[in-house]
This record gives sequence, structure tokens and C-alpha cells, in this order.
Amino acid sequence: MALRETELHTMGSRSTQRRRTTAGDPGTGQLVTLVGVVMILVQLAWRAWALFPSWFFLDDYNLLLDATQRPLDLGYLLDPYNGHLMPGGRLVASLVAESGTLNWAVAATVTLIMQAMASGAALWMLLTLFGRRWGVLLPLGIYLTSVLTVPAFLWWAAALNQVPTQFAIFMAVGAWVLHLRTHRWRWLILTIASLCYGLLFDVKPLLIGPVLAYIALAYFSTGTPLRRVGHVLRTYWVAASVGVLTVSCYTGYYLTHVEQPFAEVTAPLVGRLASSMLGTAFVSAVVGGPWRWSLEAPPTAFADPPAWTVHLAWVMAFSVIVYAALTRVRTARAWVLLGGYLVVLLALLVTSRGPEFGALIGREYRYLTDAVCVLVLCLGLAFLPLKGAPESSAPRTPSLLRISVSPRLVTAALVLICLSGLASSSVYATYWHSDNASDAYLQNLRRDLSASGPTDLVDHPVPDAVLSQLTAPDNTVRTLAMLASPLASFPSSSPRLAMAADDGTLRQVLIRLGVRSRPGPEADCGWRIDEDGLDVPLAGRAFEWQWWIRIGYLSSTDSPVVVSAGDTVLETEVVAGLNTLYARVDGSFDDIRIDGLAPGATMCVDIIEVGQPEPGGTLE
Repeated sequence: MALRETELHTMGSRSTQRRRTTAGDPGTGQLVTLVGVVMILVQLAWRAWALFPSWFFLDDYNLLLDATQRPLDLGYLLDPYNGHLMPGGRLVASLVAESGTLNWAVAATVTLIMQAMASGAALWMLLTLFGRRWGVLLPLGIYLTSVLTVPAFLWWAAALNQVPTQFAIFMAVGAWVLHLRTHRWRWLILTIASLCYGLLFDVKPLLIGPVLAYIALAYFSTGTPLRRVGHVLRTYWVAASVGVLTVSCYTGYYLTHVEQPFAEVTAPLVGRLASSMLGTAFVSAVVGGPWRWSLEAPPTAFADPPAWTVHLAWVMAFSVIVYAALTRVRTARAWVLLGGYLVVLLALLVTSRGPEFGALIGREYRYLTDAVCVLVLCLGLAFLPLKGAPESSAPRTPSLLRISVSPRLVTAALVLICLSGLASSSVYATYWHSDNASDAYLQNLRRDLSASGPTDLVDHPVPDAVLSQLTAPDNTVRTLAMLASPLASFPSSSPRLAMAADDGTLRQVLIRLGVRSRPGPEADCGWRIDEDGLDVPLAGRAFEWQWWIRIGYLSSTDSPVVVSAGDTVLETEVVAGLNTLYARVDGSFDDIRIDGLAPGATMCVDIIEVGQPEPGGTLE
């Protein structure tokens, strides 16, 4: 029996020595790094396939319109957008706007570069924390293939917030751990710089601070909670002071300069959102889901996994946690970090978008994007030794697991999860390739404006699928046409008026008749008007509204003219010959006055139509 125990001890020592040798072998380390780089290149190739056939959507147009209409100054950069303080994002939007009319190629290229930075930072963080060992490639693979990051990557406005946040998390954590190990100033500076970089794009990087504090307390200190706090504050007081000052200054500015989106919260809403966001969407994604999507507001889609897959996902997640507890010590603290981060994300959603959209918004992965960064970190903290940390996770001796789990089996399972994540992500990407109504609309509008030259257009709301009414009053043709081409104008009157149809093609304007003028007293002329002017009576009264009128006339010469109706007095021009004049008027009225003609000029007005414009035949 004693001999048997000695043999087991010797075998264990040799096994441990082999693991240490493998982890420290320069050749193996270089190969691990190389494989990690190749994995990132494969991810970027897939991301390019997903991104470049896509197009701008919703908030993207507002950001670009702001960039084209405002000077690139501090006021523009610091102007919040929809609760986001994002000077870095506004700077990128300005650069994209300057590169050309709706230049998706530039926008997509910048996004891909930012993703390359984030993916490279993820690899660097894992290698820094856990060493150049094969095990770091498994959490890296989860990050590179997880669907959690895809929705916020394909939607450009979201990418301007979320992708730099991912980079900031990885860089700040890696630099912070190096500072904890070495106490060197350069790593503290890099930590703060990474945090500040993230804050240039969104407010969410404020959550990096608690993550860094938790790592210091849970892994780089020992003893009771109070002793840990005391140790960290005494040892890293400079870092704590600089970090608190940075976060406090930013938070103070944000709270005083950005309108807060917070709303009243109810207990039932918290429960429903927790179930949809964490119980369904998140847990499905971490094991390769959601496998099925609900296309509620294309091209965006919501996680809609089958119920049985959610149950299976929970079993798998629970199995991983139990396996870690049975085979390693000090793993619970990793899951506490992940759980705490998820609770904060839930609280942010509950108090902002939740009251407006309900439980459905919990299945939108844009609000869980940065959770995958913490998931990757926590997987490493649970299963890999954290270099230089006195309370790192470590193998449990003896293991409480009575069966042996082959590393190859674990690797195969993670590869399967990664492939499943890519499959779910690919389905989501196809929605952005084919179901973005604003893509076809803008392409048609830009093409027809280019073909027709300078064009007077009616401004009106675009279809909800193109630009949601939630963006009102910006959901109009004017917003999109100003981005599509400099050839579009929106005058109050025009002799040749066009209108964008629901598909973005330009059409002639027809007036959907509300009321028309009475027949004029003169045959072959109708209502004769000279420099003294004339009130042309209508067959009925137009109620209080904004109207378009079409005046069919024959003029003896080119002349200025004044059209008055309701609350509107409009100075415009008529052209010699048989022509049409369109004018936009407001108010309630039962006649239309036409005067202001040049001396000696006369007009015969055959008909006046009052109503709403609608697209007619193809614009000639």
C-alpha cells in the first residue's frame, strides 16, 4: 500500500513537472502565440464576410448627418447621442462622412480595424495573465466565435460604442495584472490609458474599475475581506487614487451633461428581463446558441432559442461550474465576478430600455456584448493558474472527481461550441445582408438622384422599415437624401416636384385630392389674374393641416408671384407658357390668393388642387 502511494506521488510529480515544462517551453509558447494569431486572422476573415455586404442602419444616419452639418469642434465631439457620451465615435463618424457620400467601405474598414485591435488585446491579455500555454486558446476561441459580439459589430453605431469597450477591457485587465505583479508605473499608465480610451467611446467602460478592484482583492491579496482591502489600499494606493479620480471626473461630467435615460422599475419587469436576458439569451450564447432568431425589427434580430436547447445550455453551464469546483480550488470567485457583472448589466437594462420595450429587449445581444469579455477572463481564472497571484486557481489534490475527463474531449466540446457559435452568427449576419430595407432605399435614391440631376423633393416620413418612427422627427426623406446626394433640395415651391416612393425610387408627384378650385368664369382661361391679384375660391374648405397645392396655369411671361393660403404667404415665380406650380401651405382656408405679378403680366389658372402628395409615374 505504501509502495502504491509512493508510485502515485511520483507519477503526479512527473505530470506536474511536464505541465510546467510545457508551459515554460519557448518553442511551445511561440507556437501557442502563432496559433492564436491565426485564429484571430480567421475570425477577421469571417467578420469581413459578415460586415462588408452590410450597410448603415437607423442611428448611423443620424450620426452621419450630424457629422456633415456641424463643424468638427469640441462642442460637436462632446454632444451626447441617445445617452452615449462618445467623442471618439463622433470623430470616427466625422472621418467617415468626410470620406464620401455614405461610404460604407470606409466605415466597415474602420470597424474591422477596431475588431482586430480588440481580438489582439484578448490574446495579449490571456497570454499575460496565464502564460503561453495551450489552455489560453480555449477561452480565446470562445471570444472569437461568440454570437454575443456580433449584433454590436454589424450595427455601425453600436460598434462605435462596443468594440472599443472590448479592447479597453482586455488591455486594462492585462496591464493591471502586470502592475499588480511588478508595481511598475508604465503598467499603471497603460491601465488608465486603456480605461480612458474606452470612455472616449461609451460610458460602459466605467465597469472596468470594479473588475480591476475585484482582481486585486480576490487574487493578489489574502486573508479576511477587511485585510484584503487594507492590503490593496496600502500597497496600490497610487493606483487606487488615480483610478478613483479618473472615474469620478468622468462620472461627474456624465451626470451633469448627459440626459439620463433611467425610468421607473417594477419587480415583475426585473423578473421577466432577468429570465429573458440571463436565463435565455446569455446562457444560450455561451454554449454556441441561440441557433434560432426572431426577426422582430429587421435587420436586427432577437435570440429565440428552442426551450429544450435553453435547458441543455443550463445543464452544460452548471456542469462546467461543478467540474471546476471538483477539480480545482478557488474557482467560485471567478463565477462571482461573472455573476456580479451580469447583474450590473441587467440593472442597467432594467432602468433604461426595459420599461419601454419590456422583456423582449433582454434577448437583444447588444446589451450583453461586453459580458463575453468578462466570461473569457473568468474561464481563465477558473481553469488556469494566474501568474504571480498568491490566490490563483490551482488543481485540487486529490481531485474530488471520481472519473477522468480527457483533455481531448474538453477540447472537442469547445471546438463544437465555437463552430456552433459561428453558425448562429452566420445566420444573424445574413439578415444584415438581405433584410436591411434602408440599404435598397438609399441605393435607389442615390442612383435616381444621380440620373436626374438637381431635383426638388417632397419631404415626408420614410417607411418604418427604412427609418423607424422612434427616430422622429428625423425619419424623413430629407434626412436620407442629404446623405445620399448633394443634388436633392426641399423647397416650399417648385415647378417640377418629385417624390421618393417607398422603395426610394424617384417618382412624379400626384396630389391626392382633398379639395379643388371652383371652375373659372372665362372659357379657355379659367381664372384670369393680373398685377392686381385675385382670390381663387375652392369648392370646399381645407381643414387645419399642412397641404401641398398644384396650380395649373398659362402665363404670358416669366414673372414673380405671391401665393397666399391659410397661414402661408409664399413668394415664388411663374414661367411663361403652360406650366405647373407646386407649393406647400399650412392652415385652414377656402380660397387661395394669387398676386404680385409683374406689371403687364397675366396668368390663366385652369385648376388648383389641394391635398397630400403621393408618388405617381416614373420621373422623366
